[in-house]
Amino acid sequence: MENVHMQDIMECPYEKHHQILRSRMQVHLTRCRKNHTNVKKVTCPFNVTHILNEPELEFHISSCPGRTSFEHFRNTVEVPISRTVPPPMPKYESEENWDDENVPSYNPQAYAANADVLRSIQGAPPSQRKAFRKQERLRLLGIDNN
Repeated sequence: MENVHMQDIMECPYEKHHQILRSRMQVHLTRCRKNHTNVKKVTCPFNVTHILNEPELEFHISSCPGRTSFEHFRNTVEVPISRTVPPPMPKYESEENWDDENVPSYNPQAYAANADVLRSIQGAPPSQRKAFRKQERLRLLGIDNN
């Protein structure tokens, strides 16, 4: 751990001898809380790494550094949203209608039977697979067996 400043180290509220990096405190608290289920602690509503005894919570809420960012968020003046009219949708007109065209559907088996692609057969017995592979070799070499 190089270049660790004392301000980067925090003390665990459950175990005083746990010295944790500020960046790892949230993960540590999750794990340490499981080991100390009998300890009555409460969490600050502005910062989950602030774990306190219940009587201290009210004073802490009034002076918590995380409260300022919450107050700033809560009290920001809402900027009026300018309502814009969406641009008009263009009308596309075309003489082409794909629903009217009578085009045969695509058959991948028929295409592969005539193309220079290597096919395989699935679920056939070994004798049929052997015959199919032989026929494929002849088909791809251009030798017509018929």
